[in-house]
Parts: sequence; structure tokens; C-alpha cells
Amino acid sequence: MGVVPTTVQLIVVRHGQSTWNADGRWAGQADPPLSRLGRRQAAELAQRCRDAGIGAVSCSDLSPARETAAIVAKALGLAEPAESADLRERWSRTLAGLTGTEIETAFPGALTAWRDGTSTALPGDSEPLELFSSRVQRGLKSAAVLAPVVLVVAHAGVLRAVAELTATATAGRPLNADGRRIALAGDQLTDDGPAFGSV
Repeated sequence: MGVVPTTVQLIVVRHGQSTWNADGRWAGQADPPLSRLGRRQAAELAQRCRDAGIGAVSCSDLSPARETAAIVAKALGLAEPAESADLRERWSRTLAGLTGTEIETAFPGALTAWRDGTSTALPGDSEPLELFSSRVQRGLKSAAVLAPVVLVVAHAGVLRAVAELTATATAGRPLNADGRRIALAGDQLTDDGPAFGSV
């Protein structure tokens, strides 16, 4: 891993809608592709990125993030995205493939509490938050050596981990193809607000 410049701007976004997002299923580290809407969202994300000064793109190595990142990088004329397994979604063998309704039936309130920030726990056989947050931070630091401003395409859970790492209040589930602007200086992560100035 190279040396991180004094301060790097990371624009961390959730991938475009996947087919499992469309079905309301918990994906975790499953690998559903982008839906048709997800590909449109990726193209729209590329347009929002045009004036952001982005010099490189990094992403999770899972399909929806890789596809989104590739669409944006091509539209911006940048090198192929740098993939990182550290930027994968938080895994849960218990929840993967279940719909929100099925999760609520089996584990009342657990999914809502994770998404709205009132709990960091996931039920059953799930990745501990400490390990998840640690690898997300490692993935962000790896991305930060690529350019002064880097687009990082990841997952909703990664943005939730970023909120924990920056001590920023969560505001519901992140929208597809949207996210937060993060400053990284050494080991210090700071939330600088919405990725593209949206409310």
C-alpha cells in the first residue's frame, strides 16, 4: 500500500440498484447484477461525477459495485476501477437471500435497527461490526493512494460503517448511486457531507 497524501477526498457511494435490491432481498456478499434501473442510475451517477475532480475509481469486487464503477470510469475516461474485497458488503449467512418481510418475521425489528443506526448488531451468523468496520477502513485507505479525489463504489452497509467510523448520525438507508464525501488524513476519517451536495 502506498503513502496516503495529507488529505484525500473519497466520494463513497452505494452501487446502482441490483436485481436483489429490486426484489427487496438482503444481498450481503451474494453477487446479483445491476437491474436495468441500476444501470441507468450508474449512468446518471457518472454525469454527477463530471465536475467533482475525480481522478480514479475504486470499488468492491462484487458485481453491482463493479458494474456501477465500470460505467462511471468509462464515462469519465478514467482507468478501470481498482477492485477491493475489503469494500464488500457486511456478510450474513443468516440473512442472505431473505426479503425484508422474511427478516422482520424471523427477527422483529433487527433490520430496521441496523438501517436506522439504533443497533450495530445483526442476528445469527453475521460478520461482527468491529471486523467489518476494520476492513472497510482498510479498503478506504487503499483507495486513497489512487488520486487526490477518488470515487469509491461500495454498498449500503459500507456507508453504515463509514458513519460509525466518522461518528456521523445515520439518516436512513443510503440511496442507490448516492452517498457521502469523506476526507481521509492519515488514519482520520471525517464526514464532509452529501456526496454531491444533495439534501
